Amino acid sequence: MEIHFHDSEETIPDTIMPYFGWVDTIRAINRKENQIHTTQMGLLQTALFEHGYRVFVHPYDDKPYEIKLGTNDCTDREIKMENNLFNLWKAGEFF
Repeated sequence: MEIHFHDSEETIPDTIMPYFGWVDTIRAINRKENQIHTTQMGLLQTALFEHGYRVFVHPYDDKPYEIKLGTNDCTDREIKMENNLFNLWKAGEFF
């Protein structure tokens, strides 16, 4: 399963039906939908790993990247379950 976070609606392909709302995105996660595209960056959290999701971020001005536990190509930081992914993203930790 995959969840794709888009920090701009412009990074969403025309063929994808994204979730723009907070509640709709949470419902899709709880239903364990196979592939979710959302603009709700505040839901970027390590709990998604426990739900079985691979986590991808699609920045407006750069190429998409995956965030996973442990070592990542998009950061020098080792990602652990106690990390707040949204705060790390907001602080520009991922490149």
